[in-house]
Amino acid sequence: MDNIKSPPTPVSTDDLNIPLAQRKTVKTLLPDDCRWPFGDPLERDFHFCGKRKVEGRPYCEFHMRRSFQPARARPVYYRPRDAA
Repeated sequence: MDNIKSPPTPVSTDDLNIPLAQRKTVKTLLPDDCRWPFGDPLERDFHFCGKRKVEGRPYCEFHMRRSFQPARARPVYYRPRDAA
């Protein structure tokens, strides 16, 4: 059986351009702000999305959809039982 994986899907750049005024840092993040991180936390330009998050969730609607990964179909392997 071939063990071929599908190629990775390209990352959407729709959410990579958060306006400067909307970006949140750890210090400016409010309880209702989306916590989707961008960049390396050790770099100066690290920030969070900052849009209003979905009630009871850590992310805005867009990032909630992006964070969900549908389950992959897994092959079923049958192993014969050991003879008693």
